Amino acid sequence: MKKILFVIPDLRGGGAERVLVYLLSALDPSLFSVSLLTLFDCGENKKYLPPAVSYRSVFQKQFRGNSHLFKLLSPEALYRRWIPEDYDIVVSFLEGTAARLVSGCPSPKTKKVCWIHTSLREPSVFSLGFRNEEEAKRCYFSFDRLICVSERVRQDLPVAREKAVVCHNPLDAARIRRLAAQAPPFPLSEGEIRLCCIGRLTEVKGYSRLIPILRRLADGGLPVRCYLLGEGRERERLLREAKEAGVADRLILTGYLENPYAVLARCDWFVCCSYREGYSSAAVEALICGVPVVTVELPGMREILGEEALGGVICENTDRALEQTLFSVLRHPDPALRENAKRRAASFDGCRAVRKIESCLLSL
Repeated sequence: MKKILFVIPDLRGGGAERVLVYLLSALDPSLFSVSLLTLFDCGENKKYLPPAVSYRSVFQKQFRGNSHLFKLLSPEALYRRWIPEDYDIVVSFLEGTAARLVSGCPSPKTKKVCWIHTSLREPSVFSLGFRNEEEAKRCYFSFDRLICVSERVRQDLPVAREKAVVCHNPLDAARIRRLAAQAPPFPLSEGEIRLCCIGRLTEVKGYSRLIPILRRLADGGLPVRCYLLGEGRERERLLREAKEAGVADRLILTGYLENPYAVLARCDWFVCCSYREGYSSAAVEALICGVPVVTVELPGMREILGEEALGGVICENTDRALEQTLFSVLRHPDPALRENAKRRAASFDGCRAVRKIESCLLSL
């Protein structure tokens, strides 16, 4: 049995955090003794951790300037301070701060793994959480294995591509469908076109670019209402911009929902307008719920929808292309797309994805 430790900053309501909780519950207990370390003891997903996982955290809550404070110490000093036990495998489940910490493991017997959830092609993203780009290169080179969530993410690696493999995010499709069948937590609009976005309210998700598009869709005679499921630091800005554009009643910020799938399943389209993604778990969840996807071009999207974009539409990652695509699909709806979405969802087998991950870890 392999003694394995996963490291992640926290267990908030993001896609990577949801994936990790499912993965920890699905790993074969006869093969792995699983522990989890979070830097901060917070997040909605904490309550879903399986009892068999040994859990601890470094700090009780987040504090301003933590990333700058962490950089005062070397990766090796951080590791010695926060991870005193020995493990067969230590996994950073995100890039950045967690990866810097895990890279400091001093034991040659311990295999180090980093999960890459986004494209690291841009130097500013690649070095995020590190002192500089050179330190980031040194740390990523030190890993025995880099697990990329999509082929495009692997291709975008600026270093150590020869150590990288692709493992798509595993999702619990049966649980998602079960939750989708439940009643939504609030009444949804009737007689309107329902759009849905799911994710943390951060700038990289591109929600702000949707606001003027909603205005022009409404001016064009399309009765749209967009449900934005998530919470984050961009909330007040989005509310202000929606009010200024006169679409405050068309952009519904629900906050974090325990069960977003009950809302998602009753929408007409899932929209992904992110500037950067690695492999959108929310897009896969939409397909599982039978909801077609409109997305800008992003890493992983063609792996999710297929080269023929079955169950969705992919457009250029520009505001104009997204607006034109939404006008087209909303004015000329294709009833077959919902069935296509369900058919495409059948290819996402969470158990098969977990078995591939287990093989990858055991082969180290």
